[in-house]
Amino acid sequence: MRAKKAKEYIFSDLLGMEAYCKSHYAEYYSKSNFSCNVTQLTKGELLTSSICAPINDVHLELFKSNQTLLYEEDANQSSVAFCWINDPNQVSESNTIIGGHKMRELSIAGFNRLNKTGGNTWDIVGANTVLCCMSLKWDKLKEQIDKMNAYNAYARLEECIGIDSEAPSSSQLKVLFDKHFQHGVRCSQSFYDLAIATLEDSPESENLFTVRSDKTDLIEDLVKLLHEDRPGLPPLTIAQITQYLNSDSKSLRESCQASFDMSILQLIKSIRLEQVKKSYLNPHVPKGLRKFTMKQNALYYGFNNWNSFERLYFQTFSESPEESIDKAGAISVLVSDLLRQRK
Repeated sequence: MRAKKAKEYIFSDLLGMEAYCKSHYAEYYSKSNFSCNVTQLTKGELLTSSICAPINDVHLELFKSNQTLLYEEDANQSSVAFCWINDPNQVSESNTIIGGHKMRELSIAGFNRLNKTGGNTWDIVGANTVLCCMSLKWDKLKEQIDKMNAYNAYARLEECIGIDSEAPSSSQLKVLFDKHFQHGVRCSQSFYDLAIATLEDSPESENLFTVRSDKTDLIEDLVKLLHEDRPGLPPLTIAQITQYLNSDSKSLRESCQASFDMSILQLIKSIRLEQVKKSYLNPHVPKGLRKFTMKQNALYYGFNNWNSFERLYFQTFSESPEESIDKAGAISVLVSDLLRQRK
């Protein structure tokens, strides 16, 4: 028996988590740039756990957060992600959405990032949901697809946001993933073979997979727009957002409510609150200056009344702006080595 290590990263703020994601991706895909924005959508103190156990050409991760999180990140041509939920007791109640696909017990999603060159993708990870993530290198996956003449797999990657698969290959993929985190797997090839087989095995009815639509594109564009910085300009109004997206207020309102279970105004407020908090945590700005500009930063993101903002900030993050700034100097990530026994 010999021990193999997996690393667990524990974060108490999303700025630190974003920095880790960017550096980790750059390390794994040496020629790729990556950026992401993460927003806390539910109220309370934050604690996230990410257990990473990569092997050759495959990145594997178990992620969990005690708060519901919204991800906005770059699409890319370097990797293809496959994500599913490993929590049979809660999956029917989960509000997790990956790339626009509502996650259920049999769902696998995330691979639609590939055909969004120059665009973005978005995910919602529900509170206390265990999310399994597998990232395969696109060059190697494409080579395997070509060798196997797996034309259905190509079609799924091009057309689908996610699938609900009862195929044996899908179950085998999840079993292999669990085995790796329990004991370690020496060879990465099986992950590629089973991923292709899962894509190749077409669902028998159309309601088992989700394709791209005007609604999914609208939400992608909305999430990207709300995260864009506007130096020297006031935050966008709902009327301006509707105009920018070439949409009508009714469609935007209904799509937002269906995807996030909140109004567009609530979504805007959540994202702007998170942006203010990250400005308070910025390690590149001296602590004294961050305290001196507290009110200006809140005003920059559209919070005109300081007293109302302080109350809302505390209700959301269970700490005051001053406490966020004071905590910023402390270590926000804990890294531990998890020992796994492998025969």
